[in-house]
Amino acid sequence: MVSEDLLRFFNDNPLLYGRAGREDLDQLSRICELFPDSARLLGDREAVELPEFECLRCGRCCSSIRFISVCHGDVKRWVGQKRADILERLVVDRRRTPLLAMRRDAVEAAKEEARSFLSGAGVDDERFFELLYVTGLLECAVYVKRKDRGCTFLQYVEGRAACAIQDTKPRVCEKFPYYIGKYTDSRLLKEDSFCPSLGEIAKKRTK
Repeated sequence: MVSEDLLRFFNDNPLLYGRAGREDLDQLSRICELFPDSARLLGDREAVELPEFECLRCGRCCSSIRFISVCHGDVKRWVGQKRADILERLVVDRRRTPLLAMRRDAVEAAKEEARSFLSGAGVDDERFFELLYVTGLLECAVYVKRKDRGCTFLQYVEGRAACAIQDTKPRVCEKFPYYIGKYTDSRLLKEDSFCPSLGEIAKKRTK
């Protein structure tokens, strides 16, 4: 449930949140609830529209972003697709799981929902049970494993970066570099950005 303060913030920043989907708003709400001291919500003043972004397939985001988190929707999708090859390469961040104590009243319900979903999907694998119920309660608690200093799904084809699960990659990757819709954080738009495409856009806009 969205708190009154957070709902007020959403209403005060209609450019970003006025047309945001329920999934985005619910996810942001859970992050703010779990990490009230560190969560930073983007406001209209810090947002910048970015309609011209084009991925150059350099692979820097896949290698330089240390923790690529997956959400509950990702895990449910992969269970439904029976993508054990993906689910087996996820890891639960044990630094986050103590936060489950804050949601103790909801843990059993989340576990029951996870069991029901696995049964309905015809998947009988307890390894995926924890992934389902943890992501159902916590944000930023399950990540893609890393390999050779990069995402385990990063590969290179003819010298260009490619995602081995492009058709069903994590939502956070699908959205990059966007925050909501076609808007991103203005702090990402700088000439020395780790993303060369963002760097080029920044250079063009400062001319």
